[in-house]
Amino acid sequence: MLRRRRWIAGAIIVVGLSAGLYATFVAGSYYAAYRGALAARGDLRAAQALLRDRSLDATTCDLAYAEARLADAEAGFRHARQTFSNPRLQMGQHLPLLGGSLQATTALTEIGLESARLGYDAVGMTRAFQQQRDGADGPLPQQMKQILEDLDPWMSAMRERLSHIQEERDRVNGARLPSVLTTLIRELDDDLAELEELIRTYEDLSAFLPDFLGFNGTRTYLLLAQNNGELLPTGGLISVYGVISIRDGRIQKTQFGDAMTFGGKWLERTGAYVEPPAPLKRYLLKDVSWNLAVANWSPHFPTAAQDADRFFRLAGGESVDGVISINIHTIEELLRVTGPVRIESYDLTVGADSAFDLIEEHTRSAPEPDGDRKALVGLLADEIFSRLMHLPSAQWTSLIDTLERLRSQRQLAFFSHAATMQTLSHRLALAGALVETSGDYIMLVDANVHSTKLNIVLEQSIDLAVNVDDHGVARHQLCVSYSNNLPEWSEGRDDLLVRRLMLDGLYGGYVRLLAPAGSQLESVTLAGREVGPEEIAIEQDKAVFGRYFALASGEDTKLAFTYRTFGMVRPEDDLLVYRLVLQKQPGTGAIPVRLRLTLPHGARLHSAELDGTAVESLALIETDLAEDRELIVRYQPDS
Repeated sequence: MLRRRRWIAGAIIVVGLSAGLYATFVAGSYYAAYRGALAARGDLRAAQALLRDRSLDATTCDLAYAEARLADAEAGFRHARQTFSNPRLQMGQHLPLLGGSLQATTALTEIGLESARLGYDAVGMTRAFQQQRDGADGPLPQQMKQILEDLDPWMSAMRERLSHIQEERDRVNGARLPSVLTTLIRELDDDLAELEELIRTYEDLSAFLPDFLGFNGTRTYLLLAQNNGELLPTGGLISVYGVISIRDGRIQKTQFGDAMTFGGKWLERTGAYVEPPAPLKRYLLKDVSWNLAVANWSPHFPTAAQDADRFFRLAGGESVDGVISINIHTIEELLRVTGPVRIESYDLTVGADSAFDLIEEHTRSAPEPDGDRKALVGLLADEIFSRLMHLPSAQWTSLIDTLERLRSQRQLAFFSHAATMQTLSHRLALAGALVETSGDYIMLVDANVHSTKLNIVLEQSIDLAVNVDDHGVARHQLCVSYSNNLPEWSEGRDDLLVRRLMLDGLYGGYVRLLAPAGSQLESVTLAGREVGPEEIAIEQDKAVFGRYFALASGEDTKLAFTYRTFGMVRPEDDLLVYRLVLQKQPGTGAIPVRLRLTLPHGARLHSAELDGTAVESLALIETDLAEDRELIVRYQPDS
C-alpha cells in the first residue's frame, strides 16, 4: 500500500534523463562537462537500481553504498554546473537555437543536482521506516499512524525539492530546441508527473490509513467475499458476507455468514421483491428477487457496493462505514503472507495453493444439518485477518508488497460512505471504479449466469484490431475466444464434486463490452454468425453492448464486436496522440491480449508506449490483463 518500489525509484529517476542531454554539446568547453554528466548519470543509475531492487529490505551496507554513489553523482553535476556557468559560454544563450539548448542544459543540470538530493531523501525515508519496523512494539496496523508521522518530514522535503525541480523545468518553456531535446524534455515531464503522483499518493495514504484503521473512531465495514469461480462483474458471486469493526488498528469484532442464506431469510420473512437488472433476471434469477449474493451486477464498484449495502440492511444488517471486496485470488495471495492456516473444526490446513479446491469441496453442503455451508470461508477469513493484524515486523514488507499487487490487479476494492474517504479511495485506485479517460477505452465484463463454477476451467484470450483514420475515428474489431476445458480439469477428481460444482458442464456467460460514450456498434457475431446485441445501454458515461452465449463442456467459441469510437485523437505539439486504456475485470487472471493498431494512410509513427515501455511496432503487440493497460501512440500525420 505504501507503493515502496515507486517512491524509491521515482525519487531519483528524473536524474537519468538530464545527463543524456549533454550529448549535443560534446565539443570544446562542453566536453569535460559532458563526461562528468555521463559519470553522474552512471552513479545515479547504480543507486537507483540498488534501491529499487533492495527497497525497504535494503541493508545498512546497501544504503551506505547508495549514498556514496549519490554523492559522486552530486559532485559530477556540480562540476557540470560550474562549467555551464562560465560567462563566455553563457553568452551563447543569446544565439538562435543554441541559446535555447544552453538554457535547457543549464536548467537540467540544476535538476540533476536537486534530484540527487531527492535520492538522499529516499534513503532517509527507508531508514526511518526500518527503524520503526525494527523497534516496533506492536503489529503494523497499530504502528501505522506513528510510521506515517515519522516519514512525513522526508516526504515534505521531497515535495519541496520537486517544487524546485519544476521551477527549473519551467525555465525551458518557450525555448526553441532541437528535436532530440524536445523529446527528452517530454520524457522529463512524464517522470515529473510520476514523481508528483508518487508524493500525492503518499499524502493521500497519510490521510486514508489512520481513518480506515479506526484511529479517528471505530470503523465498521461490510466485507464481500466473492467467489470468482462463478464470476460476476466486481469479482464473483458474493458467497460470504462479513462485518468487521476496527479501532486504533485493532479488530474489535468479526462476524461472517452465508450471503445467500442471509438474503433468503429476508425474502422469506417479508416476501419483498426487488426487480433485478434485465439480463440478470432473464438468465439467472428468473422470478427470484435481486438480493445480496448477486448485488454486484454493476462493474462500477461504488455502485455495486451501495447496492450490496442496501440489500444487507434490508435483510437486517447493521449500518456500516464502508464496503470491502475480496475474492479467492485475494485469499490466495494473503495466505502467501500468513502461511498455511489450520481450521481445527474441519480438520483442514489451508494454504495458498489448496485454498480454492478446499473451499469448493467444503462449501457445497453444510457439515451438519441446518448448519452454515459457507462456515469454512468465514473461519478462514477470520483467521487470515487475525494473522495479518498481528504479523511480525519481519513480514511487513511482504504484506505491503502483496497489498500493492492486489490493488494493481484489482483484486481488492473499498467504498466509503464518507465523501472524503471515498475521494481518497478513488485517488488511490482502490475504489474499483470505471476508469475515466479522455481517450479510447475498453473493458470486457463477464458474468456467469448459470450457477456453475465453470470460470475455474474457462480460458479466454482477446484479439483486438484498431484502425484509426484521418478524422480521429477508431474502428475496432474485438474478438474474445472462450474454451470450456471441463473434461481436462475433471480428470482424477471426485465425480460427485465435479457434478455439484459444474452441473452438466454448460457455461452460460453474459458479456458486456464497455466503450467511450457515443460509440457506434456495427455488429456482434458468435462463432462467426451475426447475432446482434441484446443490450445497448449507458454505465457511468460508458457505452455498453451486451450479449449472452452458451458453451458446452469441451467446446470453444468466439464472440466478436465491431464498433467505432469518435474523437479519439488529440494534438500534442506537432504530433497527434491516440491513447487506449484496457481495464481489467476484478476476479480474472492475466487474460492474454493481442493488439494490432493501424494509423491513417501516410502517417509516420513517432513513438508508442505500453505502460511506459517502448513499443517498436504496432503490427502486433502482445500483452495481458494482469492489470490495467494503457497504450499511448504519437504520430505525425501525412503532410
